[in-house]
Amino acid sequence: MLPVILYPLALFGLLGIPALVGIYLFRNRFQRQVVSSLMLWLDPREAREGGTRFRRLQTPILLGLELLALLLLALAAAEPLMRLSTASRPLVVILDDSYSMLAGGDDSSRARAIAALRVELDRQKPYSVRFVLAGERPRMLGESLRSNTQAIDALDRWQCRSTTAHLDEAIALGAELGGEVALLLVLSDHEPEKAVPEKSRIRWMSFGTPRPNVAFVNAARTLREGSDRCLLEVANLDDEPRSVRLLVEPLEGGSAIRRTTLELPAGDTQRLILQFPANTPAVRAKIEGGELAIDSEVILLPDQDRSVRVDTRIRDRRLRDPIERAIKVSRLAKLEADNPTLIFSDRESEADVGPAWVTYLLNEKDATAYSGPFVLDRANSLTDGLGLKTVIWGAGKTTQLDGAPVVMAGNVPLMTDSEVPIGGGLTRHDIRLRIKPELSTLLESPDWPILVWNILAARAQALPGLPRSNIRLGEEITCEFGVVRDRIRLEEPGQGSRELTVKDKQVRLRGEEVGLYTIGAGDAKYRFAVNALNKDESDLRDCESGTWGDWLDETTLRMDYSGISWILLLILLGIATLHLLVMARGRAGRTT
Repeated sequence: MLPVILYPLALFGLLGIPALVGIYLFRNRFQRQVVSSLMLWLDPREAREGGTRFRRLQTPILLGLELLALLLLALAAAEPLMRLSTASRPLVVILDDSYSMLAGGDDSSRARAIAALRVELDRQKPYSVRFVLAGERPRMLGESLRSNTQAIDALDRWQCRSTTAHLDEAIALGAELGGEVALLLVLSDHEPEKAVPEKSRIRWMSFGTPRPNVAFVNAARTLREGSDRCLLEVANLDDEPRSVRLLVEPLEGGSAIRRTTLELPAGDTQRLILQFPANTPAVRAKIEGGELAIDSEVILLPDQDRSVRVDTRIRDRRLRDPIERAIKVSRLAKLEADNPTLIFSDRESEADVGPAWVTYLLNEKDATAYSGPFVLDRANSLTDGLGLKTVIWGAGKTTQLDGAPVVMAGNVPLMTDSEVPIGGGLTRHDIRLRIKPELSTLLESPDWPILVWNILAARAQALPGLPRSNIRLGEEITCEFGVVRDRIRLEEPGQGSRELTVKDKQVRLRGEEVGLYTIGAGDAKYRFAVNALNKDESDLRDCESGTWGDWLDETTLRMDYSGISWILLLILLGIATLHLLVMARGRAGRTT
């Protein structure tokens, strides 16, 4: 391993070597002369050194010793440092977990990053190695490792399945985990957004290669008014026009639903809308010519009808008409008196409603008009988007109303929400809304449809099942079960099934792998599909290779390197001693 020179300017001392050689080049040799007397000579056999005439170079052993002494003296002054066999600083490796790292197949950025890391670990074994995955949110990849073999094996869990890589946040997490003395190594396929200091504890290594790509950047499937529609958007992430073949087929096999060729100009995105027949099962859409397999295919499940069935049991037309208009424009519900899931009533109570939520509109005789300010419980979703700044709200004067207050005027509750158990682990919500139409402007204000939409959305969210059947990679989704369950079974793509604990009758899941997920809850099963849809991540034209930063900071030199100047000085001392011995032997020979 080559040493590090701390003071390279000291190597200018090597200029003394040609000066010494010059002295020997111009050394004079005199011819024999006959003189009358030697009484004035100190040593008649000592030759004069120096002169101006060029002579053939003589290379006695003294010259070699003096040259070696000058060389060692200059090197010792430069203070060379040699790295220790075992480093004393831990290493934290920041891994870019975005799926663009998979481009290139066997020659992907991920494969080249692993090969480079293997070389780095073999070249110098660090004190310990820890990995941090940089995705949408940074997270640790296992515990700290002390073996190079264990570190390389741990990279099998580096799957690169994120739609983006927040590297700055991952670096901050790595610095916190490793402490002040830890070295940070970033492995990515892009150059750093911020300048990396030339000598610091951060080194950034990029292994990207600019590549053209064709990818799905948007895909959706909706069921609206009985019509099953599919939206596909394909982007040509290339500087040249491309011709791309698209295939849409049933996921479980069968005849193709659509085959077509898309002519895509450079950098253009083309949208395709398909109308599926009724009861069309899950479909798969594929394009050819993409550099990444993960964004060249999408799976779309049929959307589930999660409309809220509403029954309006309101006798007062001044309340019924505004309610029904708000329901129709919301597109979240449909008016159905049979088997409703939400009831609007102007009675004081409703019997035998089962699991249906009930919103009571209370028109009290002893009422007054409230102009605010109103106090809203922002933790309750029923108040989302409500302003009530210029609203006059007519309601009763009593301060007692069942349920937790949601909207209040001073100490008078105007709207409350309560959860009512109905047996078998099921519950429903009773919402009480006090309203006096002739004393209120609420029914004509923009806050009224917002309030009704919030009630409908809260009921739709609480319906058993999933709010959507198709989500994007990295997105979270909540599955409601309606009843209390201890555990459910989850089947993930490419993995076996596992059990999960249920909290508050629901479970929140994150789509960390593309494909189909299946949730088993007793006899009920719910499925959703995860697809990689991110135009920025699929665009590979800005990928780059290079290295930024160097670990030769002051802390590294102090902890991982040892000076060898003392060794050079010891050798120099031995050479000086040998030089004196040779000179003494020469003088002794001349005196005999």
